[in-house]
Amino acid sequence: MLAGAGKGKEREDGGSDEDDIAGPYIMRPLAIGLQLGPEEALVKGNTSAKTRRPSLSQRLGFGSGKESAKGGEEGVSKDASPAGDPPDANDNDRDSVRSSSPMTISAKVECVEVAGSDMYVGTSHGHIIHYTVAMVELDGGRSGATPEYFRVSSVDLKLGGKRVEQVLAFPVLNRLVVLCGSTAQVLSLPDLRPVPGTMMKGVSCLAYDERLQRSAAAAVILCVARVRSIQLYRMAGAELRLELEVPITCSVASICQYGQYLCVADTEAYKILDLAKLRTAPSAEGARLELFPTQQPRTDPDSGRVIRPPRPRTLVVGPNEFMFLTSSASDGDATTLGVIVTALGEAQRGTLQFASYPKSVVYDAPFLIAAFAGSVDVYDTRQPEQTLAQRLFVDTPDAGRPRRVCAAAGFLAGTRLAQLDSESEPSMSRALSAVVRASVVAVSQDSLYVLADEPPLLLVSRMLRAGRVEEAVAAVDAALASGDVSQASAEAQYCVLMAGVQYFARLLLDDALQLFRRGSLDPRALLHVYSDYAAYLGPLLEPLERLSMPALLRAAIRDLGTVAQLVGLSAADMAGNDCDQEALAEALAANALEVLERYLEHVRLSEEFDVARTAVDTALARLYADHDHIEKFTALIGSRDSRVDSSVAIAFCRNTKRHYYESLLYRVRGEPRKVLDIWRRLLSGECEDARFGGMPEYVAYVETLSEQQDILLAEYAWLVDVDAAASLRVLAGLTDVSVAALDADRAMASIQSQKVEGGDGAQRALIERLISAGHPRASHYLTYLLNVYVRQARDCYSGDEERHRRLLALEERFRCAQAEDLRLTFRVWIAKAAAEDKPDALESQSAIRLRAQLIAMLGARPIAYDAAAVLDCVEREAPAVLHLEKAMLMAALGHTSDAGEFLVTACQDYAEAELLLMRPCAPESLAQLANATGARRTRGPQQAKDEETGGVRHLLRLYMAHVDDEMAARLVADLLHRCSECLCDDAGAVLVSIPEHWPYAIAEPLVSRQLARLAHRERSSSIERGLRQSLTLAEQLRAIDEHRDAGPIVLDYSQACAKCHKLLGSSAFVLVPESREIRHVSCG
Repeated sequence: MLAGAGKGKEREDGGSDEDDIAGPYIMRPLAIGLQLGPEEALVKGNTSAKTRRPSLSQRLGFGSGKESAKGGEEGVSKDASPAGDPPDANDNDRDSVRSSSPMTISAKVECVEVAGSDMYVGTSHGHIIHYTVAMVELDGGRSGATPEYFRVSSVDLKLGGKRVEQVLAFPVLNRLVVLCGSTAQVLSLPDLRPVPGTMMKGVSCLAYDERLQRSAAAAVILCVARVRSIQLYRMAGAELRLELEVPITCSVASICQYGQYLCVADTEAYKILDLAKLRTAPSAEGARLELFPTQQPRTDPDSGRVIRPPRPRTLVVGPNEFMFLTSSASDGDATTLGVIVTALGEAQRGTLQFASYPKSVVYDAPFLIAAFAGSVDVYDTRQPEQTLAQRLFVDTPDAGRPRRVCAAAGFLAGTRLAQLDSESEPSMSRALSAVVRASVVAVSQDSLYVLADEPPLLLVSRMLRAGRVEEAVAAVDAALASGDVSQASAEAQYCVLMAGVQYFARLLLDDALQLFRRGSLDPRALLHVYSDYAAYLGPLLEPLERLSMPALLRAAIRDLGTVAQLVGLSAADMAGNDCDQEALAEALAANALEVLERYLEHVRLSEEFDVARTAVDTALARLYADHDHIEKFTALIGSRDSRVDSSVAIAFCRNTKRHYYESLLYRVRGEPRKVLDIWRRLLSGECEDARFGGMPEYVAYVETLSEQQDILLAEYAWLVDVDAAASLRVLAGLTDVSVAALDADRAMASIQSQKVEGGDGAQRALIERLISAGHPRASHYLTYLLNVYVRQARDCYSGDEERHRRLLALEERFRCAQAEDLRLTFRVWIAKAAAEDKPDALESQSAIRLRAQLIAMLGARPIAYDAAAVLDCVEREAPAVLHLEKAMLMAALGHTSDAGEFLVTACQDYAEAELLLMRPCAPESLAQLANATGARRTRGPQQAKDEETGGVRHLLRLYMAHVDDEMAARLVADLLHRCSECLCDDAGAVLVSIPEHWPYAIAEPLVSRQLARLAHRERSSSIERGLRQSLTLAEQLRAIDEHRDAGPIVLDYSQACAKCHKLLGSSAFVLVPESREIRHVSCG
């Protein structure tokens, strides 16, 4: 058994409590009872065994106590002999006397080197044995299982069976440097074959430049202390090259190097050598700095025995810092000091004090580790007093107690603190999650022990087991802040989660939530604590035993029980005399659910635990429904990456009568019929859910179903019976085909039976849509639609003073426009006015647009409405408002004259009246409405001209009778100017009817036209007479021309006129072509 005691605590009974292992290191077995094998045994006898030579320490004049600079040094061969005791000179003789037969001496472990998974053991019989070793397990108890190791190979150095004093491995270079006896040799790795040309004799000690880590060094400086010199070799690749040789006068007992400085302990003094100065000038001042003398042998005055002092030790303890050991007594039993000096010989740090001279020491920053009889002590060099920080023991008698400590190249140790134990991932259960590097090995006779840094969170685990949660959390934070532990490591997550579980057990929910987030707790494990949600999820929630997590964490979560149990216990503990325990329990349960919600939201945002997303999202859906977080619920189920199991959620909502949430789930699933079925029941009062948005939400959703016309049509048919006004929005989404399939009579009857806000708006919208879609019943409802328009127009311009002012303002606007252009009709003007955008006069503009639409529908051809019925509605509902509309209907009925008179007198739309009376054939004339109804036949050109003339005369009479004399004069003047030719026949009567006070300019066009007409008539008569004479002469000349080529006419004086029978004589004559008669010209 292995254990460690806290600072300054002596161990007497071999046992310890949980706190006994507190300290920077944990000692664990690396190899127990190594079988070094018979080939490493030395046969000893008086005939076949050689007498062993004195040890190097004896030859140098020092005692046989174990030494150890960093990197390992010599050790004593007997565990029981105290440090500094000289060997008995007669031991060999006594061994020879005891038995004359050969005796096998078991080999012992003298030194060890570990590099990764390779372990090289140097034995007392001059062998190097290569093992491969598994990672050391550092568990939370006082002992750990010995890792598996396998023997790979063994090599005999063939140096007379001398013990191996030092082994240094350089894994990158594939080299192993061995000091055996007084011979140093370089072996190749991994075959352990000697490298040619690397054997060096007469070596007292070895060192290397400790600026570099042996485990990663690609080139290294070896420092070899020989009898007369100190040699520095550069080893890189396969090359070993001598770079510097420093002559010495005394044998070196211990040496270490850091950069350009060597710290040397020889038979005279402790010294520091400056290699840079020695390279340039060996005798330069300051090149050899002598500190103080080493201890020398002394003679015991009582026994006369020579007592040799312990072998001096030096080691590197920091950049350009060295330490050497000195004792107040030559035998090493008195107090020993460890003095730390800089490369300049200055003692700037504190001094370590040992009760006796250590058998071996190594430095593992910032701790100094010393081996004593029965224990391994650890000192913290960072403290000013540099006192004992930890004492480690070996409690296994068969294994032997540590004899020395060695500094290894480095290997890994781990812990199963966060061991995964999962049925789904059985391979993970064998992983060591918390890994630390170790570089110190304690050596006993046939066993090795690892001194590994205690994982910071191993201490945290012990605190948690003791219930010291706050201290454990602080320790975790400190370890993370120092960088000793990674936040992502399984060990850190395990400790954090264990602390969170303990906080949760106390219902310190906010603290637990923070730790769950830091440690990334599997949300399925937390859901198991909420029994209602575990039952709700059912097979979606994987059993706790199958979740991949540390076994201890799983057990802790299982031990929590359920939230209901925790809440009940906490409420009972917290409730006082005046406290309502039930209310307190409800508050605690609500807080627990809030924590669950927040953690599941965190998991979802962090995109961790993808395999648990279905359970997480489905649980969140219930949480949002339970807490009425409708926005979160909608966002969750509607997101692209949502994995809510809608079947589970729908079943829960149905069972708990959360109808609205159920409908939202159906909506996401793309089942609109089920959504609308639930909403119709909510609207009709069959069921209740205050979360439902009512008719606005229903209609808004139905509008989105424009691609599914069958659903839209069915919903309109239902909605028109419930809310006619709301049905209009659904009607707008129906296609023409769907509208044509509507039962228009039923819809109209439903609308008429309801008191719809806005009067006839719903009926109007329906009829307009029927008309635009070409519904078979469209024409039937057009008359009704126009009547609706009439009533709406009436409501816009009558009923109160404000509306009447609106009508007057409309008429005033038209009069202003008409004053600038008498040819402007009200129809054209209001169409333009309706197209204007006037945000400041929305109501007025809406009324204008309504009236413009009414006028446009009345003027549309062919006419499909009952003009008489609409006219009756206008005269009944809006006789003082819709003048133009009335005139249009009169024209449509064929009452052109009355319509024209009404346009002039009531509407004062003179341009429209002129179009009606003067140009009835024009396409834009209202007279065409009568043609569109079939009331009038098609007119010929002459009839149209006669009607135009009659229309001008009719208009003239109407203008003459105008109440506004000034406007009448302007209208008459304009009419006479344009149409005076139509009044020429009645010019006199017209001129007489013109008031005398009117300016002559008004009648001037007619007078001018009449005078021009008379003058034209006289000129026409004169021209006519001339033309007639010209025609007669022309006829005669034509006849002459026709008979000009008939041949000569021979006359004599006896020739007589064929008509008067008188002699022609010399009178002029003509020949009649047809009869060939000759006549006098006057008789012709």
